Amino acid sequence: MQKNNEVSVVVVHYGHGEEVFRCLDSLAIVKKKFKPAEIILVDNNEEKLERKKITGKYPWVKYVPAPKNLGWGGGHNLGFKKAKGEYIFSLDSDILINDKVLESAYKMLEKNKKIAMVSARIRNISGGSYSGATLELTPLRGIFYLSFINKIFPNNFIAKKHLMSNWDRKTTRIVEVAQLAAFMMRKSAYLDIGGFDEDIFVYFEENDVSKRLSNKGWYLYFDADSEAIHLESRGTPKELPRIKEINRKSRFYYFKKYYGLLPALLVESFARFSKYSLMLLGILLLGTFLRFYRFYPNLLFSGEVGTDYMNVWNIIHGTRTFLIGPRTSHEWFFISPIAYWIYVVLLYLWNYNPVVINVFWGIVGSLSILVCYHYVKKLFNEKVALISSFLVAISPAWILQTRNSRYNPVVAILFLPYLLYLSDSINDKGKSLFKLGIILGLTMSFFPSPLLLVPAVVVSFLFYRVKPKFKYILNFILGFLIPNITFLIYEISDKFNITVQLLSWVPYRILGFFGVYHKNTADTTILSQNFYSIYKFFSDSLVGYEGAISTVLFILIVVCSLFLANKLFKNRVKEMSFYLIIINLLVCYIGLFIHGNPPGHYYMVIFPIPMILVAYIFDKLLKKRLTQILCTLVIGGVGLVGLVRTNWYFAEQPPIDYKINLVPYSTQFKLTEAILKDSNGMSFSLGRIGTNDQFENNFANNYIYLLTIRGEVPDSNSKSRYLIVEGSDNYKKTYGIQIFSENNVYVFKSKI
Repeated sequence: MQKNNEVSVVVVHYGHGEEVFRCLDSLAIVKKKFKPAEIILVDNNEEKLERKKITGKYPWVKYVPAPKNLGWGGGHNLGFKKAKGEYIFSLDSDILINDKVLESAYKMLEKNKKIAMVSARIRNISGGSYSGATLELTPLRGIFYLSFINKIFPNNFIAKKHLMSNWDRKTTRIVEVAQLAAFMMRKSAYLDIGGFDEDIFVYFEENDVSKRLSNKGWYLYFDADSEAIHLESRGTPKELPRIKEINRKSRFYYFKKYYGLLPALLVESFARFSKYSLMLLGILLLGTFLRFYRFYPNLLFSGEVGTDYMNVWNIIHGTRTFLIGPRTSHEWFFISPIAYWIYVVLLYLWNYNPVVINVFWGIVGSLSILVCYHYVKKLFNEKVALISSFLVAISPAWILQTRNSRYNPVVAILFLPYLLYLSDSINDKGKSLFKLGIILGLTMSFFPSPLLLVPAVVVSFLFYRVKPKFKYILNFILGFLIPNITFLIYEISDKFNITVQLLSWVPYRILGFFGVYHKNTADTTILSQNFYSIYKFFSDSLVGYEGAISTVLFILIVVCSLFLANKLFKNRVKEMSFYLIIINLLVCYIGLFIHGNPPGHYYMVIFPIPMILVAYIFDKLLKKRLTQILCTLVIGGVGLVGLVRTNWYFAEQPPIDYKINLVPYSTQFKLTEAILKDSNGMSFSLGRIGTNDQFENNFANNYIYLLTIRGEVPDSNSKSRYLIVEGSDNYKKTYGIQIFSENNVYVFKSKI
């Protein structure tokens, strides 16, 4: 046959092996008979290892090196734009063809000008069929073909119909989706659709190209009269996390592009559901149940929370600034107002009902399980993510903090993205510091102890010997300031009073610890309390109470962590996430240690670490999956027992020792109803006797809030007084006339 100047052959090559040379050998035979105008090879590999051999052995090949791996669309665009022919035959570098394949496709395109593409039948070299040519991939077909449904029911009707299983591929016909391993395409059709979509890196390109051609009115043909051989090269394993992620992105992009966001999300929800998804769903349901079990009867509403709600009430009614948020244990130290802004919206929309905040934090606490899974999976792997998420779901400390319905646990949740962006910042030498700054700024908006993460960042960079550029450090500072912009405005108006006091307080505490000042100076009592605090932190997180089990578990975690830190030190770059956890744990503990006898909630800054460490230790030291599962269930079982044993809200009848436990919300509500009924619209003052009654308003702001939202604001100058007494130990008849009593909670009325 004479040379056909109308046909160009484009081979897009990715991967390393002998397949590409076998492909070119088959084309060497083809060119002797069919004589295409040119044969172009696009080398899509990052490393051009075959370049010399290709150009030396096959001088008739136009070698085109891609600047990087451009993906399917980018690689084919590069080759098609170089091609001179009116028709372009494209094949993968692990495909063998003969001259009949080109000749048959060429004749079909010449005969019918409405045909855009002709795809050859593909046969695997092992002898198995290579399923090509399908119906259009709609969302419904995607759900039944791409998800677990097809694994459980491989012969389901919709998937079989999509694959056109009733067609033996022995007849030539028009198809909706053409297979793109070996195809000839009219260049005018290629130009008509504007080339291939480079946003689809790989996977789903055949669905995209076919859809675009069909929308333009072109026909796509499956050619049963020609056959190409697929060498079944190994290529890149599809189970690699990076390849899985590329597949997911292409899948979501395809469905969103043609069917919209909601159908794309629906397909993803099915396609991503796996055995791990099933386990995660079970973990989420368990964690949610534990956070909401006996939710309303045992709702917690403390005087401290009442203070927050009264502040929000005053913000809404214009009597308090919205530029700063809650006050800490230090009267001069306020934090940013993001938590209060959330409260403003929720309380205003729900008519100031405090229950809405408990529900909100219950939902956030449940979603923290998913957040843990998402970020730990990115930092480690799916196994560590599942184990740590399970431990978060049943952790007595995490559940208690959720039940307390305060904003502090947000700090624990934000530690997870903080850890990821810290890792990214080290890997990219500081480019991600802006994102890290934003996360730290957000964290500081919910609790002050994340200040300790700043030196942890510095130590982490020093440990990995990374010196970020000055502009990246400025980006970090900018990111940190953005979530705190209103606080900064307030500070400017207040002449930086809080900042100045904080900067003086930190060295004051440090110098005091070392004996320069007689404040919190280290002694045997302080030191023992500090050592006990870290043990209690791990114990509360995993067990819920101190004892032999928690002691043994704590010792094992410490020993195993030290062992792994020493064993993996040479691989510290590869095991960066583990070492960053250790660094943050040590730096934050040293900071809390110097602070002196830190309360348990100060550890919120590194709250996820015990769960992640246990999961990582199991993954590294327990090689058998069954052993990992059994150990995880044992730890989980111990945590569940501790949860029920130490937390009254899991009991049918809550204990009435109000030196330790809070008065249930249901009792608080009845109590305030009794006061409102008895006062009958007359003004009154309010007092309280009980735990922490030395604080502002006798720590009765929870009761004050419940009265205020009903239109009765207590007046401290009123001569009529109601006194709330919590606990039978505080009961005295001399307090006045008793108007209410329930479960050792009393209300007395008197005249001042």
